[in-house]
Amino acid sequence: MAATGWSDLPPELLTDIAGAITELADIARFRSVCSSWRAAAADAAAAPPPQPPWLLLPSSPSRLFFSPRENRIYPDVRLPAPAADGHHRRRRLYASPHGWTLAVDPTDLAASLFHPFTGASRPLPPLPPFFAETDDLAWDWSPLGVMASCGEGLLFCAADPPAAYWAPIPALADCNASSINYAGGEFFVFEEDVCRTTIVDAATLAVAAVIPAPAVELPSEARVVVAGDELFLLVKSKWVYLFGDDVDFSKAFRVNHRSVDPAWQELAGIGDRALFVDSLHGFAVQTAGFANLESNTIYSVSSREVNNNRRPTTVKYSVSAFNLETRSSKKFGCRLNRLEMAMRGESASWIIPSLNEG
Repeated sequence: MAATGWSDLPPELLTDIAGAITELADIARFRSVCSSWRAAAADAAAAPPPQPPWLLLPSSPSRLFFSPRENRIYPDVRLPAPAADGHHRRRRLYASPHGWTLAVDPTDLAASLFHPFTGASRPLPPLPPFFAETDDLAWDWSPLGVMASCGEGLLFCAADPPAAYWAPIPALADCNASSINYAGGEFFVFEEDVCRTTIVDAATLAVAAVIPAPAVELPSEARVVVAGDELFLLVKSKWVYLFGDDVDFSKAFRVNHRSVDPAWQELAGIGDRALFVDSLHGFAVQTAGFANLESNTIYSVSSREVNNNRRPTTVKYSVSAFNLETRSSKKFGCRLNRLEMAMRGESASWIIPSLNEG
């Protein structure tokens, strides 16, 4: 009997086609066609080819994604949309490297988790009122729940069973968190003002270790990167601005956070890896197989307001690649450099494309 539509194509043919797709966004689009196409792409979705990070850009009225490997900007990833909740236009999205984003409505602090590559969403309790007093936000996702902070103290919202409210973590009541990273069953809470990292067990929320700052003058900016048993600390000296735009970080340090007495040591290189940092998170990626990603390099994103007398204010985003061997920075040549976008409340953040919701 002749096929009557795309959904009637032979399953073995669909499976072969899905298995040949290399870009995760294309796998997601393939799965969204219909139930038979989704079933045929099960293996491809379960084990897609390794994906380099994308940049989630807080453009208006809709979000954009920038793929450095493809040098491509996706104005509409065309993935399943979240359920209509009346707030989707106002939500601010804060990406996690693990594939989920934290969606927050600044008008009433309604919160949810949203997966931009599958369209899945999970409700969260509204954030407490004091989150409206600042634009600062640190957060990350774990299978056990979400940790968040807007400065002093940290809150946790358990995932199983779903909690009805955000609970304070007493052991971290005085912690001035600037970023939170989750990896390997632990949260890594970083305090930029004192360059201190507190490691928290994700299951018990007990403090597992505290790693103080290295012997260095407290910097004007600092970022922490989590990479397995290693932590990297990237600092920008208060005097680095005298050297112009070709220096991103004045010093870099490394520590094995699982050692008996962890102590920072100055870093010379990271081998065949690249570090990706933004104001929310820091993580490492193996560069093998990704042609235009450079090893031993730190990728960061910055924004610059454009003075064109427009309302709303517009910004330009750029990606910098800082080589740890030469200690010099260059702007990543790409289409992103030519775009002007309406400014929103959140900042750009890295995300690793994934169809895994676990």
